Amino acid sequence: MPLTSDSGPEAREWLKKNKSDSGLAGNRFGSTQEALAFVEEVYAAGAVRVFVPDDAIRDHEAEIGEHGGPYADSLVIELPTGDRKKIFEIFEREAEAEGYEDMTGSDSVIEGKYLYLWWD
Repeated sequence: MPLTSDSGPEAREWLKKNKSDSGLAGNRFGSTQEALAFVEEVYAAGAVRVFVPDDAIRDHEAEIGEHGGPYADSLVIELPTGDRKKIFEIFEREAEAEGYEDMTGSDSVIEGKYLYLWWD
């Protein structure tokens, strides 16, 4: 699967500025603060960068008016060149929770350096 965009706001900063109660994958995290904690976990596991892909952000007037800020349902993790084990474990945990028990982090790397997370 090609990654259609390798640009977007850095997730931690985007979430900190987001005034929505549930700015990222509300069905998974509930609150924006819980989503921010997840992003921090990914960075602690060694991510080079975590960003919200531009094409995943819903920032139209109605969304912001109703929820106070933009909404997105996916993240992209830029992987380190070295040890990726902890990030793969996080990815696999999320995949399993979404019903993809057989999906592995190592088999899901895009362009040699990205993992794409999407919550339904």
